[in-house]
Amino acid sequence: MAVAKTIATELAERVCAFKTDDVTPGALAWAKAAIIDTAGVTFAGVPEDCVRILLSTPGVAEAPGPALIIGTNRRTSALDATLVNGTASHALDFDDFNGHFGGHASATLLPPLLALAEGRGISGRQLIASFVIGYELEIRMARGLNFHHYDKGWHPTATIGTFGAAAACCHMLGLDVPKTAKALALAASFASGIKANFGTMTKPLHVGHCTRNGM
Repeated sequence: MAVAKTIATELAERVCAFKTDDVTPGALAWAKAAIIDTAGVTFAGVPEDCVRILLSTPGVAEAPGPALIIGTNRRTSALDATLVNGTASHALDFDDFNGHFGGHASATLLPPLLALAEGRGISGRQLIASFVIGYELEIRMARGLNFHHYDKGWHPTATIGTFGAAAACCHMLGLDVPKTAKALALAASFASGIKANFGTMTKPLHVGHCTRNGM
């Protein structure tokens, strides 16, 4: 008797099947614009209090590693750089917004991808392909969840963004379907973030944690 596929496996098959050449010219142009925009708001967000507090927290960004904390000369582990850069990317709340998603997709994708790419010989086209597949997964999940999910009090950037970050990282690392499915299943446990935190420094911290949890 055939065993029904899990949702995680169905998603993983689509993530793993996506190739660099599958990025359309339109998607390439929009991805470049989104990446440039996200890098810009991350630079601008580094001086904000939510980032300065993170950088002064014992244990954060103290591990050795090749990943750059954007806007500084500090390098640390990929996980810590992702946490800090993810928080900085949403510190000003000017990062790009998608209406279907009900949140800020690019900020959940660029920090972990940049941190993974450093020291791995990842090309720009490879990074963009992983960015696009993460973005696509987020939007398709959001179409099935929102706006009921949002109205229930969840912060989609943080919750759904965890799945997008996980998918994008799996794609960049070239993981197979079973490993990608496991990562997406773990993302369901790691996803968190509530709208009650809007207007506080916890909101950008949601993005830092969702990017780190996705990785």
